[in-house]
Amino acid sequence: MKVKKEYAILSVVIIALGFYLFFRNTDRTTYTLPELPAIKSQDLTKVEIGKGDLTVVLTRRNDDWFVSPGDYPADVTLVNRMLDTLAGLKVTALVSETRNYARYELDEDKQLRVTAYQGDKALRALHIGKAAGTMRHTHITLSEDPNVYHAQGNFRQDFDQSVASLRDKSVLAFKQDEIKEFSIDAGDRYVVLQKTDAPQPSEDNTTASEDKPATAADAEWKTADGQTVANDAVQKLLSALSGLKCRAYLTDPSQTELTHPAYLIRIKGAQESTLEIFAPAEDTATELKARSSLRKDPFTLSDFDVDPVKNFLTDLNSTEDKPTP
Repeated sequence: MKVKKEYAILSVVIIALGFYLFFRNTDRTTYTLPELPAIKSQDLTKVEIGKGDLTVVLTRRNDDWFVSPGDYPADVTLVNRMLDTLAGLKVTALVSETRNYARYELDEDKQLRVTAYQGDKALRALHIGKAAGTMRHTHITLSEDPNVYHAQGNFRQDFDQSVASLRDKSVLAFKQDEIKEFSIDAGDRYVVLQKTDAPQPSEDNTTASEDKPATAADAEWKTADGQTVANDAVQKLLSALSGLKCRAYLTDPSQTELTHPAYLIRIKGAQESTLEIFAPAEDTATELKARSSLRKDPFTLSDFDVDPVKNFLTDLNSTEDKPTP
């Protein structure tokens, strides 16, 4: 009798356990994720990024961004990437409630402290740690919330920046179609090129051409002595110079005293742009010092940034040396 009673109790326990396992929702979330207020990237006017004892500040003035300390023009591509991340920030999972921040690089030494403002009002505040193992999420903590969460996206590297890395590296800016004249002074060689109007079509072709606007490809370039220079060669050079970016800016006063450039380039369009490139101290150097009219600080260029200028002069010399038929 006793055995039958034990079997009955065991049967009840097994049945109850079966019902529990059958009806239990194993995917049920046992916590509530924080809801972040919606913000727009265009509403943000300032972003502070702190790491250790250092703080970098991005500030918008009109449509331009500047980075401090130093108040330098900032790289718009890098800034927009941050703004998009802040506006689209999405918390996807709770990772830890133990406050073991070092495991996620959220301790004081390694965390990135980010606060985004609209005017004087803070709209978003978070600490950024390391990326998750999947590299598709980033560990974060939110303002006044000690828990560690997964945020969608791998974005720590977008915010782990210095003033030097956030500065706009563009050192020349002009529109190719507006250029009417440019010169290159290479010390032992001085070249001036001027753009002339393309040949006008004959009367028979005016109807077919009147709707076609003139472009840079239609122009003719001539040297001071009347030699015609291939338009595609000129456009190739101007294209390389119009998008010129430096490697880094020079801030050490001992490196900023520059005289006697190896190349002095003047480009005349809506306004005049100048670029000075200085010879390296050693022939094997891969960087050259330079300065331009666009930036107040001198900077360094890669040696291959100067190749378009060298190649243009070399090709021009070859053309001049050819005998006239």
